[in-house]
Amino acid sequence: MAQRWLDEGKPESAVTTLQPVMAKASKMYLAQYVIGAALARQGKYAQASEHLRAAIELLPDSAWAHYEMGSCLLKSGDYKTAVIHLEIASNRLPDFADAHSLLAQAYDHVGRSDDAKREQSRAKN
Repeated sequence: MAQRWLDEGKPESAVTTLQPVMAKASKMYLAQYVIGAALARQGKYAQASEHLRAAIELLPDSAWAHYEMGSCLLKSGDYKTAVIHLEIASNRLPDFADAHSLLAQAYDHVGRSDDAKREQSRAKN
């Protein structure tokens, strides 16, 4: 249900649905990921990062959790760490233009303009 709220653009409802069960669901990847993504869409990046970090610990290979984490970190100004997560996401999701676009932005912020141009061209393909 919470994933559906998130997919429908209702992150507040997703958070409201998940919060009461988080004590029991704290070891569930999907619960951590969805609440993290929902909080990120509300602009609550610090809270979102905590849940996304937990999701990554539970499922380190999750490209989507790395993408959401990188997006949060980029928006909150932690560009160096955002690069790490967005590199993982873009490598695991090579056809996902948004991952390449955000990675290009992160590279720009850390002064890697050649890498930023490369990623921007990947985002357009």
